[in-house]
This record gives sequence, structure tokens and C-alpha cells, in this order.
Amino acid sequence: MLRKRSSSALKSFIVSEKLSYMKQRWPDIISPSGRCLMSVMFFLLSQPSAVFPQSLENLKGQQPITLNGFISTNQLLSTQPQDTLHHFNYNGYYTGSLNLSLYGINIPFTFTYSSKKLSYTHPFNQFGLHPSYKWIKSHIGYASMSFTPYTLNGHLFFGFGIEADPPGLFRGSVMLGRLVKAVGYDSLKPQQVPAYRRNGYGFKVGMAKDNDFVDIALFRATDKENSIPALPEQYSLTPQENAVMSISFCKSLFEHIVLAGEYANSYITTDSRTESQHEKNILFRPTAWFIPVRASTIRRNALRTNLTYSRQRYSIGAGYERVDPEYTSFGTYYFSNNLENITVNFSVNFLKNKLVLSGNTGLQRDNLDASKMNNNNRFVGSGNINATPGEKLNLNVSYSNFLNYTNVRSVFDYINESDPYENWDTLQYRQISQNINFSGNYQFGNSKDKRQSVNLNLTYQTSADMQQNETGSEAGFFNASAAYTINLTPHNLTLTSSINMNYNETGDNNTSTTWGPVLSVSKLFLNKAMRSTLTGSYNTTQNEEGPSSDNFNIRIGLAYTLKKQHNFSFSYLGQSRKSNDKQAFHSTLTLGYVYNFNVIKQKSNHNE
Repeated sequence: MLRKRSSSALKSFIVSEKLSYMKQRWPDIISPSGRCLMSVMFFLLSQPSAVFPQSLENLKGQQPITLNGFISTNQLLSTQPQDTLHHFNYNGYYTGSLNLSLYGINIPFTFTYSSKKLSYTHPFNQFGLHPSYKWIKSHIGYASMSFTPYTLNGHLFFGFGIEADPPGLFRGSVMLGRLVKAVGYDSLKPQQVPAYRRNGYGFKVGMAKDNDFVDIALFRATDKENSIPALPEQYSLTPQENAVMSISFCKSLFEHIVLAGEYANSYITTDSRTESQHEKNILFRPTAWFIPVRASTIRRNALRTNLTYSRQRYSIGAGYERVDPEYTSFGTYYFSNNLENITVNFSVNFLKNKLVLSGNTGLQRDNLDASKMNNNNRFVGSGNINATPGEKLNLNVSYSNFLNYTNVRSVFDYINESDPYENWDTLQYRQISQNINFSGNYQFGNSKDKRQSVNLNLTYQTSADMQQNETGSEAGFFNASAAYTINLTPHNLTLTSSINMNYNETGDNNTSTTWGPVLSVSKLFLNKAMRSTLTGSYNTTQNEEGPSSDNFNIRIGLAYTLKKQHNFSFSYLGQSRKSNDKQAFHSTLTLGYVYNFNVIKQKSNHNE
């Protein structure tokens, strides 16, 4: 008993010291409401079934040390035409993933680094440590976590988090860190969007048994006013605050019926410099326990629920969703609000799953607060048909007119891309309001010596361009591609030809069409240890005023694998661009290396 009490006291002392350090390191986060988060963390770390006492029971059967992962680098040298001269650019990119295992306790570490100096709210240079053991996982550094769709949902942060799902009923998660780094105004960089440093914390606790669960989640975020210098008058940026709390559940009512849903309440303060106000009935508004209510604070709700009846070959259900106007959470990147959906969903399969139909249909309305002149009541739905008549043919058709966000880019953005890392830091989204897609694949003439296939993809979308929370003009775009591939197995040779087309129409009735072919040859050498690739592409863009640009690309690639651990690569891009009677040549040379390793320290045998 004395030994157990001493261990518990030591653990409590260590956690107390860590909390004291964090309070000094993040004084603006560990507020009185933040102490609730710390209490949850203390509860998770101080349970009698904690990791370390359990690990002692299994030490004998574990490898003492294992280390595996990879380290890679890409060195880019490119030329950019400037008037009559060529300007040389050099950039180095480094990535790695290491996993250290100590007697079964996994401690993964990931990082990315670039020699290119960038200033964005979501940085390129990142590193993260993610130790885990059995039912507990932690995050240190850059990471992303998800609680629920209405609270924290995949937002990148710099800090730490813990996810615990021990045997039994209870589970929990906590996070604490920086969501957005401070970006000040720079007159030399007009494209750079200023941003306050945004810190946040959150937790989720709940009970789960089989497929049934109930979870309570809280997420809180605050902009730090003095994190950037005063902005010029033309900027209307203000420091903001947000606290959102939700309860989500899933319950099997009978053998084939499942009820699931979530209710969330969000407090959004648009200017944290406004005066504090007294919140009425605060006892029944738990979200207000975690945020000071001010003159600029608004309260918004979100609700979704779904009832499903399922059997082996089919399922049918009904759903309801309502999101108040201006509802948002700083734990998500984008949010569709001011809408109400009433839907019916179904799924059915025929012919031993060779034909699967699924859909979701209903009514949607907006202008819930009657703040707009007109209401928009529309029929919404999504459907999917997947057919596999045989092993050689696969067809898929889908349609949706629900609002969602995507960062779909034209295929020509990739074909004409000169630097694969150029857009890693940007957040370019489109709000898709209608999407139609068809894809088909047919394989024929397959034999030991030759395999052939034909692919066809068609996509039509209507959208409003979105970038950094700013809404642009509405647009419609159509993508089409057709490809033929033949693989000559005895020669280790693959030939691919394709043609691509993209049509864009913006809100001001400007249209542009881009189309062009792509030819590619790939061959393996040295017992398949070396792969060589040669690709040529041409595409031309036309708008209403006539030809606007022509692009011709030649890509050469070599990749060699040595002893399964060392991977060397070389690639060259030569690109000729002609626009408005001006022609420019751009080239990029890339050298890459990847080292894969797996080190195991065997247990010593004292009997030898």
C-alpha cells in the first residue's frame, strides 16, 4: 500500500509541475475556464489503469527497442525568365517520419522543413511527436484532432493533445495549442493577409459500449490582441473569441434501428475589446461558463439527427439538420450555415452487390432569421450508382446539390505545375453547390504478355470561389479526361495516352477553355530496380477574346531503389509558355533521396 501511495503521489507531483509550467508558458490560455481542461487532463493521466503500471506486465514479451521510418529530401533548382535574363531559384525540402518503440510504447515523430521562407497562418515547416501505447495516444507539436463536426474538426494546431480510449465505458480527448500564428501587416507584401495569433483548447469526454455512445465536447479559441502591431485603417480585422459546446450520441433502439445526432451551442464574440455583459440564466447555458459574454457576443445553435432502419440488402432513414445564421466554430476551416435540411436516405444492392444504389433527398431552406429579402427553398439530394457487371468493367455515377467545400483543381494545374510545393501553404477552397460525376474503367485484351485499359472521367460543378474566408464570384466548370493504357509485361514497358479538357465560366460571363493531349512512356530496368519515365504534354487555353496561352511540357524522370532502403530520384521539367505573343521558357531540376530504415535491438539472452 505504501508503494502504491508513493507512486500516486509522485505522479500527482509530476502532473502538477507540468501544469505550473504550462500556466507560465501559455498564460492567456490557462484561464479560470481553462483549469477545467487541465482537470480533465489530470483525470486522464492519474487513473489507476494508467499506461505505465500496465506496461510492466508485458515487458518480457516486448522488443526493447525498435526504430523505423524514413527521411527524405528534394533539392529543386529552377530558372525563371526575367526580361532577357534568367533568374535561378534554389529550394530544399525535407520530410521525415520516425517511430521509436520502447517495450511496445510507440513514439512517432514527423517533420517537414523548407529552406523557402514563407509567411502564412498555416506554416509549411512543421514537426510533430505522437507517442502512443495501447489505448492512449498523445500529440506534441503540429497535429490535428477531431471531436465532432460542429466543434473541433480537423483544424491544424501547434501544441499538444491526448486521446484516451481505455477498456470499459469511458473515453476522452483533450487538446491545447495555437490554431493560427500571428501575421502582421507588410506593405511590401500586399497579398499577405494579416491575422491575430489564435490560441485554443478543448476536450471531449464520453461513454461508449459497442456502437452506442454519448459524448460531450467543448472547444474554446481566443485571438490575442497584442500579437501583431496596429493595422492600417483600411483593415477591419478585430480580435475575436469563440466557445462551442456540443453533445452527440448514437443509440441502437431495437435490433435494426439506430438513432444518432448532435446538438451544439456556439458563442461568437466578433470583437473581444467590447464591454462585458451579464449573461442571464447562465446556470442553464454551460457554454457561457467558458467565455466572457460581451456586447458583440452572439449565440447560435446547430442540430442534426438521423434515424436509420437497416437490413442485409437495404437501409432507409430520415434526417434533420438545422444550422443557425452566422453559426461557426473556430475549430473548423469552413462552415455552411443559415440552412435547414429535411432528408430521407436509402441504400439498396442487387445482383450480389454488382449494382448498388444509394441516395439522400429532401428539402432545404435558408434565411432562417428572415434577414434577407428573399427565401430560398429548394429540393436537395445526392445519389450514387455503382455497377460492376464483371471483373473488366466498373461504372460509377454520382450527383449532389448539397453545399460543401472542396479544393478540387483543374487537371491542368497539375500538368503545368513547375513546383510541386508551391501551393502547400495556401488554402484554396470552392463552395460546391452542385456536382455531377461519371467515371468508367474497362480492361480488355488481358493476357500474360499484354494488359490494356480505357478510363473515362467527366465532372461538372457549380460553385462560389472561396479563399481565406472570402467569397468570390459564382462559377461553373467542367472537366473531362479520357485515357488509354497498354502494359507490355515481358518488356516492362507501359504506354499511356490521354486527352483532357477543362471549361470554366465565371460569374461575369467570362469563359475559358483549356484542352490538350498527354503522352507518357515508362520502362523498368535493372531487374525492376530502376524506373524511367518520359512525358510530353501540350495544352492551349482560349477565352472570349481568342487564343490566350499555349503550354508545352517535357518531363524526364529516373528513380532507382538500392537494397530496398535507398531511393534515388532525378527529374527534369522543360516548359515553354506562350501568351499574348510573348514566349518564355522555364525549367526545373529536382534531385531526391529517401532513406527507409528499420532497426531492432534484440533482447539479450543471459543464459548464453
